[in-house]
Amino acid sequence: MATPPPRVLVVFGPQEFFAERTINAAVSAWRSAGAEVSELRGGSAGLLGDLMSAASPDLFGGSPVIVLRDAEAMDEATALAVCDMVEAGGEAAWVLQHAGSRGSTKAKTRLQKAGTVVKADAIKGRAVTDFVQAEFRVHHKTADQGTITLLVDAIGADPRGLASAVAQLASDIEEPHIGREAAARYYSGHVEIKGYEIADAVASRNPAQALEGLRYAMHEGGTRAGLMTITALTTTFQRLAAAKSARGGSSAAADVAAALRIPEWMARGAVNQARGWSSDDIAAAIGELAELSVLMKGGYDADGALSDEQKEYVLERAIIAMATRTAD
Repeated sequence: MATPPPRVLVVFGPQEFFAERTINAAVSAWRSAGAEVSELRGGSAGLLGDLMSAASPDLFGGSPVIVLRDAEAMDEATALAVCDMVEAGGEAAWVLQHAGSRGSTKAKTRLQKAGTVVKADAIKGRAVTDFVQAEFRVHHKTADQGTITLLVDAIGADPRGLASAVAQLASDIEEPHIGREAAARYYSGHVEIKGYEIADAVASRNPAQALEGLRYAMHEGGTRAGLMTITALTTTFQRLAAAKSARGGSSAAADVAAALRIPEWMARGAVNQARGWSSDDIAAAIGELAELSVLMKGGYDADGALSDEQKEYVLERAIIAMATRTAD
């Protein structure tokens, strides 16, 4: 962000992590420039009076900066009065955060026209992996696509979790380039990561590797690890199903990426793995995983609940069977 930030900065959107990151950068820049920063919230009592007081120059002639969070929580009369204050100019600078989900429609429109707008939207599809790549660059690191897949599969589209994982890897791994193997070693104790490693081994027809990973995960995480593994397997087989039904040729990965809203390079792995599977076996595996999920969560009734040892045995047998099926 430029120093100083724009006089009116509107952070608009529901993603709290991106909103906080933008606000914190702006506040830091203003404080570095010697400005006095006042922070208020949209739903607080006596807000207009507090804003008028905060907007007044201090005794030394300094220009105030007002950070107003939760602008969507203001009632319409208050929101429009705040718009009047922002639009009037004056010496105060503003950082306004609006989640966009509710609040005065007129105020939303006016605020977004009042200054520089920074979007704080949720990320999905290719934007998730682009974000992870950008985070590695922030830490002066590069990463394999396999490393990025490992993190996205385990953490999902939560930018806070992804940013934290990247920061931890960048801090603890000295090499400038972080490969999947190094990342997997670092996360070897995380059952979320292990679940996707197990699923990848099953999809690649490697029962020994899958079984070794499962036993380690179950030893470390018990039933929770079993459920994480089932979740990972379900995601993997859904990708295989999409890859199996896609058109052949060079467009297959693009079709799968579009259908599942994942990057094309991630879909390409599913396309390659799907060649070793029949459509019937993929469908059967998805059905078995639904049944396994019920069993791991306690069964259909208390009398049929499995012990932890039985759950591990059932899951091991299922994974071996899936990984050793013969394709068309």
